[in-house]
Amino acid sequence: MKQIAKKITEYVKKSKRAKLYGVFGLIYLIAVIFVMNDAWLYQTPIAKLTKVETSVAGESKSTRGTQEIKYKQKIRGVILNGTNKGKIVDFSNEYTYTGMLKQKYHKGDKVLLNGSENNVGSSIQCVKRDTELIILLGLLILVLMMIAGKKGLLTIVTVGINIVIFTAGFLKSGDDADVVAICNKMVIFFAIATLIGLNGIHRKTWAALLSTICVLAMIMGIFDVVISHSAELDYSTMEYLGSIDNPDEIFHAEILLSGLGAIMDVAVAIAVALSEIVTKRPEVTFRELFRSGREIGYDIMGTMINVLLFVFGCGLIPMCVIRMNNSVRFMTIIKLHIPCELCRFFIESIGIVLAIPVSILITSVMMKLTIRKVKKTC
Repeated sequence: MKQIAKKITEYVKKSKRAKLYGVFGLIYLIAVIFVMNDAWLYQTPIAKLTKVETSVAGESKSTRGTQEIKYKQKIRGVILNGTNKGKIVDFSNEYTYTGMLKQKYHKGDKVLLNGSENNVGSSIQCVKRDTELIILLGLLILVLMMIAGKKGLLTIVTVGINIVIFTAGFLKSGDDADVVAICNKMVIFFAIATLIGLNGIHRKTWAALLSTICVLAMIMGIFDVVISHSAELDYSTMEYLGSIDNPDEIFHAEILLSGLGAIMDVAVAIAVALSEIVTKRPEVTFRELFRSGREIGYDIMGTMINVLLFVFGCGLIPMCVIRMNNSVRFMTIIKLHIPCELCRFFIESIGIVLAIPVSILITSVMMKLTIRKVKKTC
């Protein structure tokens, strides 16, 4: 055992990458241990469940008229924070086998209570899940570092920057704020941070950035024209959106942000490929560049549109299943609840298609102009 530990130590000393993984592993372990014991940071009372007894409480009818088994739990826990730290508390919990309204709790769970710092309350709000989130976040960072190396670290940095931009944008989105104007600025910052952070400052980066902004402007112009010449969307069927004064602006901003990633992906793929072609073959013509970019775009287009379909579809599955289980016909769901999702899907799909010719044109012009300037200088 000592020999194995000695070999590992020698390997870590020799390998810079192993040192990096060792430092990250140590930080990761400290972070997990800290979050497992961070109850003192919360103002909401937290309890660790020490005893859970579950019994069948009977049956009840669901909304569809079917029988549903009900369970009752007698729960005992110990408070982990606040002025009542160490106090033993008892709760009761009722849930059904579907877990639709309330969930089942287990011995050892750490839960948030419905009380305050001085009063623990009389029931459980939810399970404390920050430890699981930190574990998953650490695994994501580790996988990125192992597979992508430097690019993985840059991805982490850009995600952090984008989270900061998101936070700053939402903090400014008050009742009187111009949501569309804020999202327009956020989109530009997102694109700059992501493209420059991942690809550096190159002409292909500027080409991808310019292509992304142009395509976004085009699809939002198409959206505005279509909406102005057709009946307004029924925003009242969207969750929470019908209870505010400017649902059209919120939906406008939602479309603007939702298509950014896919459009950037297409623009970057074409810009990088065409810039590589021009670098290897400076004498390549615009016609040849256009054909190459078109073939690349054809390969990307189908998969990206299907990715959009899957993303929008996975958000619709719970809504459709729940409403159908409550005797709402599928055609009624399509008529009342899906038009906004379909509108978003169609607009973003148009953006992916438009990104191909726009990216080819902008990248080809910028790359060829660069080659000509180099030739004149020589």
